[in-house]
Amino acid sequence: MAEESAEPPAEAPEPAQGEPLPSEAEATKEEDKEEEDSGLPEVDFDALRRELAEEKEPPPPASRPEFCLFADSASMQGRRPKQEDRHVKIPDLTKAAKALKMPIDHLPQPCAFFSVYDGHQGHQCSEFVAKGFHVKLLKRLSADTDSAKWTEERICSTLKEICEELDSEFLQKFRTSPDGTTLVVALVVGTKLYTAWVGDSRLVLCQRSQMQQLLSVAATKDHRPGLEAEAKRVKDAGGIVLDFGMGVYRVAHDGYKEKMREIRRQQALGMGFAGKEPVALAVSRAIGDRDFKAVTGKALLIAQPDVKCVQLDRTHMSMALMCDGISDVMRDEEICAELEMRRPGPPDPVKRCRIACGALVQEAYKRGSEDNLTVIFVRFQWEGGYKEAPLPSSHPFAKAMAEAASKGKTAAAASKKRRQEAAASVKRQKVDAYERAIAQQNREEEARLKVEANGAPDTKVKESKEEPKDSEEKKEEDDDDGMTFL
Repeated sequence: MAEESAEPPAEAPEPAQGEPLPSEAEATKEEDKEEEDSGLPEVDFDALRRELAEEKEPPPPASRPEFCLFADSASMQGRRPKQEDRHVKIPDLTKAAKALKMPIDHLPQPCAFFSVYDGHQGHQCSEFVAKGFHVKLLKRLSADTDSAKWTEERICSTLKEICEELDSEFLQKFRTSPDGTTLVVALVVGTKLYTAWVGDSRLVLCQRSQMQQLLSVAATKDHRPGLEAEAKRVKDAGGIVLDFGMGVYRVAHDGYKEKMREIRRQQALGMGFAGKEPVALAVSRAIGDRDFKAVTGKALLIAQPDVKCVQLDRTHMSMALMCDGISDVMRDEEICAELEMRRPGPPDPVKRCRIACGALVQEAYKRGSEDNLTVIFVRFQWEGGYKEAPLPSSHPFAKAMAEAASKGKTAAAASKKRRQEAAASVKRQKVDAYERAIAQQNREEEARLKVEANGAPDTKVKESKEEPKDSEEKKEEDDDDGMTFL
């Protein structure tokens, strides 16, 4: 029997020193592959399918503002030697607050800020308040992000606090500055308009009523010494209210008339005057005016503002903030008519606001205003257009309509009468302005003639005095001729 040889199985060759085992090499390749794939995001497709399968409620639509606004301004030095007015306009206060890192997104939108500061006896106070008012306001509005806490009363009290705070800061910082300023501020928060004013700067709202008539609604009431309550407060504080006639009243310290009388006497004698001339102001409230505040002894003027909140609606077309240089020579109805007048120009609403402001300033200058002229015009653009406001019974057009109805006339006749009355009113104002200008020229001519008469010798009087001498000498000569000398 053949002998079978059993050969042992061949052993695998041992790996060389430093080479990895086969199992280790495969593990290394898998790790390298995982490292190569580690840059891709891992997606849980099962979770993604479940998320897509779930029914989700659509997000609530963002609240859209009921209106947007466009604004521009115009300012003129006018007949004053210096421009002392300042104004601030921020049509998008939310955007400005975000840029200043004081966000106010928690407030109803839109938010806007407009203000006019009418300085007197200098520009330092008006410029100081113009730089600080809106900054202080944004600091307070952004400090509390709970919109529910910003009630109407809280915003009104905030505006009052800022006015009084700016007054005290100015008096402390500028201890030798005598100047002051009035102000009117408009803060738009959603559909609410908050107005704060000190002095005689004014805010007027314009509405469109029935029969395409414009209505002017005064949102402010001037703080003038002619008002009974203001005059009483000034007198109780130790001051006096001077009546210069023509409805012009001024606030002054006791002894004003005596000092002015002494100044005129010394000037008439050619002695001059070395002291400080007393000042009489046309307002009963103002920021600054150190000589009329409690820091100098008597608080004839105060910085406490009046604040008012108006609910805006689709009947409001626009609003205008202005200094007294415009309101002194134009009524509120004329201001609204001038701003809302249709003029050729570009379709851009901001540019059209600028054109309207320029026209108003020019008209006030033509009517003889002797003050600086500043106006801010803001136009509201409502979703769904404007709505007609009811015509009040006191409106002249409503009276004309009632009179026409009682006499059986048509609405066209009433409209014609209204236009005639408006034209007559404008003509009367132009005549008054012309008469004032003529009277001023006559006064200047009389003063010039008086100066010339005082400076040159009165030859006529001398001639009249010399005439009797000549006649007497002539008479003596005639007598001599008739005499016979022996």
